[in-house]
Amino acid sequence: MLAKNLMESTALQLPHRRKIYSKEEAAAWTMFFFKVRDYKPNPTINISDFYTSTNQIDYEKLASTLGVKPDEAASYVKTFDKPLMMAAAEEALQAVRHSYQYRHLVELVKGRV
Repeated sequence: MLAKNLMESTALQLPHRRKIYSKEEAAAWTMFFFKVRDYKPNPTINISDFYTSTNQIDYEKLASTLGVKPDEAASYVKTFDKPLMMAAAEEALQAVRHSYQYRHLVELVKGRV
């Protein structure tokens, strides 16, 4: 979700199977990493209105307000967690660079982030 917001390139896609990444894809992921580093989260709504208790968000209510599914609302909130986004971007970048440099097959999958 954050990649779609920050990048116009379509090079940042998660393939459905293992592949060897190209030089162009490695460059795109590198650019994405630096865009995440410089990214300043700017929520369109006040997320604190949806907290039900300490560290618990009512994703159903948030999703209803945003007009999306609860899992998309959860992804939306995670895009504001900059350390988490930096860790995810770095992990993907390292995998792509490793694939390009050593010609190894890798697969980026949608995980917990």
